[in-house]
Amino acid sequence: MRLNGRLEPVTGRSGWHMQRLSRWAIAVLMVGQAQAALAQRLELPAGAPTTPRELAIPRAGEPFDPYEALHGSRSSPAQCLTVPDGFWVEFDGKGDCIRAYSHGLNSAENPVVLVYFSGDVMLKTRTAVRFIAPGYERRSPDGLQRDMARWSREAGRPTIFLARPGMYGSSGDHNARRELREVMLMDRALNAIKNRYGVSRFILAGQSGGGQIAAALLNRRHDISAAALSSALLSVREVTRHWDKRRTVQSTNIQALHDPIDHVGRIPTQPRPSIVVLSDREDRIVPYESQLAYVRRLQATGFEPLHVLMTAADKTRHGLARHGQRAAAMMARGEPTATIRAELEKQASQANP
Repeated sequence: MRLNGRLEPVTGRSGWHMQRLSRWAIAVLMVGQAQAALAQRLELPAGAPTTPRELAIPRAGEPFDPYEALHGSRSSPAQCLTVPDGFWVEFDGKGDCIRAYSHGLNSAENPVVLVYFSGDVMLKTRTAVRFIAPGYERRSPDGLQRDMARWSREAGRPTIFLARPGMYGSSGDHNARRELREVMLMDRALNAIKNRYGVSRFILAGQSGGGQIAAALLNRRHDISAAALSSALLSVREVTRHWDKRRTVQSTNIQALHDPIDHVGRIPTQPRPSIVVLSDREDRIVPYESQLAYVRRLQATGFEPLHVLMTAADKTRHGLARHGQRAAAMMARGEPTATIRAELEKQASQANP
């Protein structure tokens, strides 16, 4: 109430009703805002077709577009020439513009380069409705460049964030992840990088779905000296079946998936690449057992991967990307296996005292 030109608190039973009405109004407003935000979220129901559009080219601090990550985008060789660090690559008669974010590259020769493959940004509900992870629209080329600058300082080598198809400025369809085409586009992008910058050897790091790419490339390339696979999707069909059992709508064509665990026998042995696998036993996204199965398959094939158990700090116990990058940086510096294990375990203990 207003008395003598001043606002005074309302007391008595009428005041109590007014306070309850005010709280109810605030609650309704909050629910309405939440519903509005949900309504604005880009979604694709199971089986719904995508509507790709021409690739946008964000620069500097401009954000990446969630629409493209959800629906896909198309490009051309001519447009790709205008994309910073863009590489036009083709597979099976169709091309895409793959974008890279680098730090420390020499224009003439780069004996060893570290390459990072990020995890998925597309998520699914129990009814297989697709949507883009919150926070994707806040990422920008500048942010990725800063990440690569930090990683390069840590490793003492040039670094590259290689954007997977349909994500972070690369054209293509993120809906078609896990298929052979995605692997082959990344494979041919590495060839293009190798030719442009005089790269002799790669050290790969892959988180979650990006770990599937790194592991698949291990199976087919002779210029990968080391790989760090964190919370990685290494047994694709096993994990897909795990999640399909928990969804009320099945939407995955398992036969179309490319599974790294099926091809570990093709990993070159002269010389053998160093392989580090980082896992959290309580990983709620990529079950630990599927990662362990990959490690055992490597061992059965004659490899001696370093398998380190850690505790991810996020609620899903899945986020080990930074640890994977640190492992790759230590391998780039030539640290012995015992030192890498000790350092990773030290990091794990410090994060979880």
